[in-house]
Amino acid sequence: MHTLHKLLLFHVLTSLGRDALGGKIINGKKAPENSMLYMVSLQNSRGQHLCGGFLISEDFVLTAAHCDGYRIFAKVVLGTHNLKAHGIKKSIVKWCKPESYKNVGQGNDIMLLKLSQKVQLDNSVQTIQLPTSGMNIRENEKCQVAGWGKTKTNGPGVDELRVMDVSTINKQVCEREWAVLPLPDNVICAGGYETNKGFCQGDSGGPLVCNGKAVGIVSFNHLRNCTYPNFPNVYTDISKYLPWINTIIKRKNSSYSIKGPTLQYMTPSARKQDSCLAGIMHALHKLLLFHLLISLGRDALGGKIIHGEKAPENSMLYMASLQNNRGQHVCGGFLISEDFVLTAAHCGNQLTHVVLGTHDLRRVAPGNKRLIEKTYAHPSYKNVGLGKDIMLLKLSQKVQLDNSVQTIQLPTSEMNIRDNEKCQVAGWGMTKSNGPTVDELRVVDVSPVNIHVCDKKWNLELPDNVICAGGYNTTKGFCQGDSGGPLVCNGKAVGIVSFNRGKDCDYPNVPNVYTDISKYLPWITYVLKGAE
Repeated sequence: MHTLHKLLLFHVLTSLGRDALGGKIINGKKAPENSMLYMVSLQNSRGQHLCGGFLISEDFVLTAAHCDGYRIFAKVVLGTHNLKAHGIKKSIVKWCKPESYKNVGQGNDIMLLKLSQKVQLDNSVQTIQLPTSGMNIRENEKCQVAGWGKTKTNGPGVDELRVMDVSTINKQVCEREWAVLPLPDNVICAGGYETNKGFCQGDSGGPLVCNGKAVGIVSFNHLRNCTYPNFPNVYTDISKYLPWINTIIKRKNSSYSIKGPTLQYMTPSARKQDSCLAGIMHALHKLLLFHLLISLGRDALGGKIIHGEKAPENSMLYMASLQNNRGQHVCGGFLISEDFVLTAAHCGNQLTHVVLGTHDLRRVAPGNKRLIEKTYAHPSYKNVGLGKDIMLLKLSQKVQLDNSVQTIQLPTSEMNIRDNEKCQVAGWGMTKSNGPTVDELRVVDVSPVNIHVCDKKWNLELPDNVICAGGYNTTKGFCQGDSGGPLVCNGKAVGIVSFNRGKDCDYPNVPNVYTDISKYLPWITYVLKGAE
């Protein structure tokens, strides 16, 4: 019956929507600028705030396990209270949840995020202490909770961090008020009861701070009603998970789970399998996108230039034609160093050599060719629908840079392309649907499309880390075949031609999709250095 009650609690919460899960601050105030320097915004690849969190070491963030729901975080933002400002961004390389976590109704709602690199602690970023041992919070102790969420029921979210004083509630009182649906073990109750202060829908994962220490993690409240007093707000009690937290942080190369009161080692492969369960709907959307693309044939994969013009002879000297052993052009690419070409992973393994130093594929001298020594598709690439459509080609020998061959710069850090910025895409492909290919390089101006508009027009969840440009509200874009070419903005290659929809290049249609190079800079650097 205990398990049944918890299952019932979970279904009540989820039937009311994710908005029953907590954290948006009601009747709070703007957080002082130099306070709460441990606060973290967890965001997706589009820069949307999804959950709160808090920094507990130079490379670990603590948050709620339910935040992993159907969403995939791309990064964390630290060092700012204002989400409109430019904070410090770090990628996430590992998600660690208790193995016993199934839903908020059954507790264990806690998750550690391992950052890609350590954060420099300074006057804008600091860690927060955790309790030193299992502890019981005194009743009516004055604490604080903070977040970037709504300030009233069904109200707007906020860009500036808000904070609220809340008092802890006796556990027996909390259980009595929640009597119809027994609470999980290892929780703290604070705010939301006999007060007009507390958290509300959305900004889960933030800390409950008492006496300068993070003692709880925002987990859930009751329904969508934030017109308190109501039911006490519920937090995960951090002190009950200290052994699990310490074990993960000390052994950073593995993941661990907690099952009951004992620690259980979980191999990286097992953890990967476990974490995939939380993102199953995310994966299904991407699988659907993949099957849509392949059902349309390889011609759905992109790059042939529609309504473009012949590229000036002394321009785009980084462009590469990737060819098979018959000398047939298969894909585009671009030179990023003297011996590496960047292209799309879906171009496959049929490539044997690249041609550089000419815009006209009818005029290829022996000196224009370089054999491909090795291909490096992104290790997580499976298909275009799942993203990570990026590949590096190591050339057999370095190219002499001169007035016919040059490299192109990549972004120096993660970046967001502005909507409607003027960019270019080039290729040797068809100039209209089912039309002939061209031997001379053609180029067209395209403008980036807002990612939210792009998602809406595709009516499918696109892969993470993509840019949309052209093909929508314009007669210009790419079409079947010449994948792997660059999207060039302000003289830098920011995207790689990935896919469009079907064989229809009679734009406007849906936006063309490119891999966002800036999200893969650490991997590119790693491959280039490792090949030296």
